[in-house]
Amino acid sequence: MNAKILDTPSGPIRFPAYVPVTTFGGKYPLDGLIQPYLPRLAPALMVSHHYARQMREKPRLPVMIDSGGFAALFEGSKVLARKGLGILEIHLGEEPELLTPWDVLEFQEQHADIAFTLDFPIPPNLPIRDARRRQKLTIANACWALENRRRREMRLFACIQAWDSESARDCARQLAERPFDGFAIGGLVPRAWDWELLSSIVLSVRNEVGSRPLHIFGLGKPELAAKLFELGVDSVDSSSYVKAAADGVSWATGSKVPDPSVSDRLALALSNLALATGSTLPLSVGKLFPTRC
Repeated sequence: MNAKILDTPSGPIRFPAYVPVTTFGGKYPLDGLIQPYLPRLAPALMVSHHYARQMREKPRLPVMIDSGGFAALFEGSKVLARKGLGILEIHLGEEPELLTPWDVLEFQEQHADIAFTLDFPIPPNLPIRDARRRQKLTIANACWALENRRRREMRLFACIQAWDSESARDCARQLAERPFDGFAIGGLVPRAWDWELLSSIVLSVRNEVGSRPLHIFGLGKPELAAKLFELGVDSVDSSSYVKAAADGVSWATGSKVPDPSVSDRLALALSNLALATGSTLPLSVGKLFPTRC
């Protein structure tokens, strides 16, 4: 049976929960416009380690901080092993940046209500040897974080990476033996087109972790989120609501605003998010909606 409520230092999260992804730092200005409305529209928010480091003030709702391990998919990134743990070398600027499980955990303990362990996505068609190596390091990082966390009130979710139901079951089984507060499955976005595969991975993990919370990264189209909730998933996160709005797309009507203005995009993003979370828009937001929408 699914957990109904997860208590966090910043308040309870009721499941099932649709969690919007946001960013800080100004790279995506629309996110900054949306953030004041999030406490009214969302049960929590998700932010990656990279953007969370640019957060100047903690939002007024539970904050989930992902490790940022998805950067393993960036061109030139390298997954390295050091003393049995996985480290990510990211090449975005002139100097490579290292993402380590200890740096991630230290930051999460200062800022997160729910933290996710440093994992390494396994894209389709990755050679099986490399896939197993990434999964092994993902498991090692999760176990290390559990053993070394100091802020006990912060909820710690172990990340699971897999390429099929059997590998998902094996990964989940090893992690389920330990007292994690919850679990999260990553690497499913490029597999979302294959519902049979997707559902088999989710069910394999659910069978191993029991009633503890189960989160899915990156799958937030409303129709797909609803199917995942029916399957036993407790929460999902996504930036789809704001990406659709940036393109002028309304989830509520299926229509598209041509050449949307900033206020159009904000109104659409809030409307899309309200639809996904089942929330009611504040009355003040109605003034933002364009008459042509």
